[in-house]
Amino acid sequence: MPQILRHSRRALLRGFAGFVLFGSAVQAQSPVPAQEFVRQAAIVQMFGIEAATLALHKTSSPAIKDFAHALTSEQGAATSGLRRIVAKRSDIALPDRPDGRRLDLLRGLTDKQGSDFDRAYVEIQRSTHHEAALLMERYASEGDDAELKRFAAQSLPVFRELERKSQELPIAP
Repeated sequence: MPQILRHSRRALLRGFAGFVLFGSAVQAQSPVPAQEFVRQAAIVQMFGIEAATLALHKTSSPAIKDFAHALTSEQGAATSGLRRIVAKRSDIALPDRPDGRRLDLLRGLTDKQGSDFDRAYVEIQRSTHHEAALLMERYASEGDDAELKRFAAQSLPVFRELERKSQELPIAP
């Protein structure tokens, strides 16, 4: 009898896990509302620029410094474009700062030195730019606001290029 209960619990847990994963996949495929897209895009851009500023002060790697300079320039232009769009609108607002997850990442970077900083910075930039490219791609194809869709489509090559460059950064041993 205990063995049957164990098997039943496992089957129930597998079924529940499948339901949760299926629900997450369905939710992930629903269109992103304009306000949420603006929030996510602005957070990614603020985080990228703040992390790059840290990198310019903390790293001794020329490759990371070059990447950080390029990132601030390219994301600065994207941020300006997003700010111009939002400035004309009363239905969408920009967030004041990065979200809690990214603030924690920035705090973690602040606490690191030398190769530990470089390694963490590169890993964070790789995942952040991958997420940003996916966000831009998704909104450009499925977004519900024509002006923001154009912004996403125009910004997508910038974020893909930053993603590509972040993949080329050396990871410190």
